[in-house]
Amino acid sequence: MGEVTGEQADGQMAGGIGRLVKVEVLDAVHAMALADEVGAVYQAAFGAPPNSEGPEQFAHQQATYQTLLGRRGFRLAIARRAERLVGFGYGAFLQPDTAWWDGMLEPLEPDFIAETGDRTFALIDMGVLPDARRQGIGRALHDAVLSGCGARRATLAVEPRLEANQRLYRSWGWQCAGRLTGAPGDIADAYDIYVRDLPVPRP
Repeated sequence: MGEVTGEQADGQMAGGIGRLVKVEVLDAVHAMALADEVGAVYQAAFGAPPNSEGPEQFAHQQATYQTLLGRRGFRLAIARRAERLVGFGYGAFLQPDTAWWDGMLEPLEPDFIAETGDRTFALIDMGVLPDARRQGIGRALHDAVLSGCGARRATLAVEPRLEANQRLYRSWGWQCAGRLTGAPGDIADAYDIYVRDLPVPRP
């Protein structure tokens, strides 16, 4: 399971990201070539406080990224200032046999956790370079990767200790569905799982 850092609790965006920042969404074929570049931004974003991750977590991100490239509905949103990658967000559909909902401390209704393969888009990782925060880039990436993904709802996971990040996501319309224990090999021992409905795609 991944984790979303967003803009590290930046809720004060200055009216858009500016003309110098370009946000685009890529499919798995084009995202494959950016694995190292995304990984480098991940390390800069998540290695800084309050996440303070290290080599083990960085290796986990790279392995997860490669796996997700083969998942249905994979999307990568990137933000560049000039030629420099300053932020990213990616995820894919939850499959019918997903373990995403396993380990919830308070069980959820079967209808709520039932997956069809295109019902729920999981936003796995999203990060912005420390020197590019407070400029609306995180929100732009968030909206870009979710817009047009084709799912009826989205989900993401945040460590309980990252309260400021959780406040940010709640301000963006996410609701906490509950807490689960992390699986062996996960970055954290526990996660708060958030969900939000997405606009129904027009025919």
